[in-house]
Amino acid sequence: MSGRQHSTGFGGCRWVRAGGLVVALWALPATPGAAQQGGEAALPTLAADDYARFERLGAFELDPSGRWLVAAVTRVDGDGELRVHRADGSAEPLLLAHGTRPEFSSDGRWLAYRKGVAQAERENAEGPVHDRLGLVDLSALSDTVLFEISGFAFRDDGRQLAARGVAASDSTGADLLVFDPATVFGPADGGRTMVGNVDAFAWQDDGSLLAATLKTQWGTTNGVVLFDPESSTLRTLDSGDAEYVGLTWWEDSQQLAVMRSLESDDREEVSHDVLVWPDVRSGAPRVLAATGGRVAPDVRVTPYRGITFSADGRSIFFGVRPWEHKAVEPDGVGADGDAAADSTREGAGNDAEGESEENDDQVGPADVQVWHWDDDLILRAQEYRATQIARQNHLAVWHLDDDAFLVLGDDLEEPVTLADGGRWGLVADVDPYRFERRFGAGTADWYRVDSRTGERRLLGEGLRFGVVSDMKSATALIYDANAWHAVDLASLDRTTLAAGRSFTQPLDAYDYPGPRPSWGFGGWVEGGSSALVYDEFDVHLADLTTGETRRLTDGEAEARRYRVVNLDPDASFFQPARIEAGDPVWYSVIDTQSKASGYARGELDGSAETLVLEDARVASLGITEGGERAAFRMERWDDSPDVFVADGDLDDRVQVTDTNPFQSDFAWGRAELLDYTTDAGHDLQAILVYPADFDDGQQYPLILYQYERLSDGLHGYHVASERDYYDFQAWSQEGYFVLMPDIVYEPGRPGPSALDAVQHALDAALATGHVDPDAMGLIGHSWGGYQATYLPTRTDRFAASVAGAAITNFMSFMGAVHWNGGLPETGHWETGQARMAVPYWEDMEGHLESSPAHFIADLETPMLLMHGDDDGVVDFYQGLEFYNYARRAGKEVVLLVYPGADHGLSDEAQQVDYHRRILEWFGHYLKGEPAAGWITEGESWVERDERLKG
Repeated sequence: MSGRQHSTGFGGCRWVRAGGLVVALWALPATPGAAQQGGEAALPTLAADDYARFERLGAFELDPSGRWLVAAVTRVDGDGELRVHRADGSAEPLLLAHGTRPEFSSDGRWLAYRKGVAQAERENAEGPVHDRLGLVDLSALSDTVLFEISGFAFRDDGRQLAARGVAASDSTGADLLVFDPATVFGPADGGRTMVGNVDAFAWQDDGSLLAATLKTQWGTTNGVVLFDPESSTLRTLDSGDAEYVGLTWWEDSQQLAVMRSLESDDREEVSHDVLVWPDVRSGAPRVLAATGGRVAPDVRVTPYRGITFSADGRSIFFGVRPWEHKAVEPDGVGADGDAAADSTREGAGNDAEGESEENDDQVGPADVQVWHWDDDLILRAQEYRATQIARQNHLAVWHLDDDAFLVLGDDLEEPVTLADGGRWGLVADVDPYRFERRFGAGTADWYRVDSRTGERRLLGEGLRFGVVSDMKSATALIYDANAWHAVDLASLDRTTLAAGRSFTQPLDAYDYPGPRPSWGFGGWVEGGSSALVYDEFDVHLADLTTGETRRLTDGEAEARRYRVVNLDPDASFFQPARIEAGDPVWYSVIDTQSKASGYARGELDGSAETLVLEDARVASLGITEGGERAAFRMERWDDSPDVFVADGDLDDRVQVTDTNPFQSDFAWGRAELLDYTTDAGHDLQAILVYPADFDDGQQYPLILYQYERLSDGLHGYHVASERDYYDFQAWSQEGYFVLMPDIVYEPGRPGPSALDAVQHALDAALATGHVDPDAMGLIGHSWGGYQATYLPTRTDRFAASVAGAAITNFMSFMGAVHWNGGLPETGHWETGQARMAVPYWEDMEGHLESSPAHFIADLETPMLLMHGDDDGVVDFYQGLEFYNYARRAGKEVVLLVYPGADHGLSDEAQQVDYHRRILEWFGHYLKGEPAAGWITEGESWVERDERLKG
């Protein structure tokens, strides 16, 4: 955090009275980067030329020993590096320019990574630019860059590294070098082995063997090989004129599986044999043949799902699809259809006489789309998902003990997922709810599938929020009728948790129409006897047999929100934790009022202890496997993010990284919270960011950026970039307050709800005495863009507005399509973000009440609209409609159209252009700066052409 250590405790709360309004200001400690006051020399604010060198902290990781930390850092100019630090912060880091994807060896001796090139070099290269293998000897802290690679992986013990080179073409594999990193620079035969034509490879879990599939130019020498680095032996397990895919080890075993392609002269695409070696060290594989055996002739084994072993390794799961026959032309009809054409002409009789030669050719099929009212997926969704639909598959299982094959799925739109080690499958039947699901509902009947027999038993009927389970769970959790229920998958006995207590989110937390979900699920206790569920503040331990629950945290009394942290480094972001019996439970903690955050730890049979809580965003906790060392990041609006390393109790922490140390050379704003209450009775908060050059004796213009709930972002650190067009830091540096309010939307009234919240947030900002009430601007994008068009039609408090990709007409947009994903707007409209609850014909007055276009005659605020003409989310014609309505009404509106741009701008030139025009727009209307010519005069088509020509 820019070399500045954090002190424990809150910055404090002060109260300000303005007229009848009392506002709470949550103040944060000042930092050296803030603007100087009291007669001291003022620090300069940032100019656009200063942006490029500012840094963003990316992912970081401790090595298994806890002695080393690697952190990714990128700069605004697009380049970046890996920084390898001693975890005690005792030395300068080793910088690995353009490094990505670092991986420590498990013995803590080596760090491998991908070495790239500068962004400019990559952009200017005539051909593909490949990464090279970088290898750091941590004992000497020295870096060596080796050959071009497409991937690499350490063996589990860290003593061997496999690195695959770059294939010459898609039809062949690449060289795979397997070596002991300690001997890589020794003699040519010193611990290195090269395997050619490798397509894919995989190390054995907790073992020494490496399996690889080969893909050669000739095909006939394709195969699967096994390499043992300890004996330097390479053995062919299988070979033939086929492609081998899906290479999979069963966890911690000698068992290996792969798929081998099989073509058929009369079938479309290819199927696959499945090969399993019960012990790769000896014996032939067992084979599930794609044809002529247990697999039905019309079933195609596909690689799309890959291969999954059951927990006991006695069954394997994979995907199958219908195996279609190749189309066969009728006898007598050539490829060009001549016979059919002749027959057609003969059937025309005398009417064909005298026809001109131009009618001799048969008319081909018309290119027309048939959009049917009863399609579950509209045609655009089918088109968009064509590749995905073509890869849909049924879950199938091969039981090795009795050599039985069984297809568990029966509808490609209803995938089966596995639970309880593969003993059961879970599947949703959506057929009874197909109509309502077309418009945003998620209702389904859920069934348990017996993986041994295929039998289906009803698990729950009319479930709106799905089922919580996973491969290791013998219990499924469902949230139904405002309560959690545990279902034993073997007996299907249901137990209601917490005596039916509601864990449902209220409107203040989940402001969407329709049924409201629970607060969420935290994880499983290993063994499956218990689970962790959330209410608004706390974590509860639920006994899945008795239904009894016990609160593990005391968040409600503290107004702090506790959530379980999944410390598994291989887990996905939303994957629930699995807590081993006897292990501690780690929690993230956030104070819901001050936004202070940190971490706590507790036992399953005890209470939680807060170990760190700071007026900062504290996140990304990682702990070494033995629990001796921990790392986490901290940041604030005015303090650049850095990584801190501590002991297993989060004590004795040391700041290891030092991003943006030069920030102290510039003036920097600060952020605080404002509290306010809406007319609807919602107690909300807003972030108020101060101008970087703030002087307590002056008033400043304000830009209000809004979307939904934003106050949890109080401590987010923002670097300025001209590619970031909604740039809070740039606005602060330009001398604006930035206000980001929370909004709670009443179902069916999104416009009035936003107006209610924004009006009170503005009052709270004005109560500070530092905001110029005549120089307040409004800005937003997409849903925020909608508000930036709606609010100025209902209030004249804003001197200017900017609306990007805005929804402007509540009558026409309900009938639009999200072209990017092929989703009809109706579902998003009624139960999603628009929150209108019903179609317009059931509430015409409500739709008009929230529609910006309906109040166009009342617009008195200069408005800048922005839209990409290839927007696949909010149709371009929403912006065009509003422009035309405003133009007809004589309103001061300018529309920026970016050709080829989607919902967000991705072209650098367009991003920079929009960024600068926003500053020019607000500079003129909020600061009184001279107006740019495009604001007052526009730009003709000829002038546009001349500008583009330079």
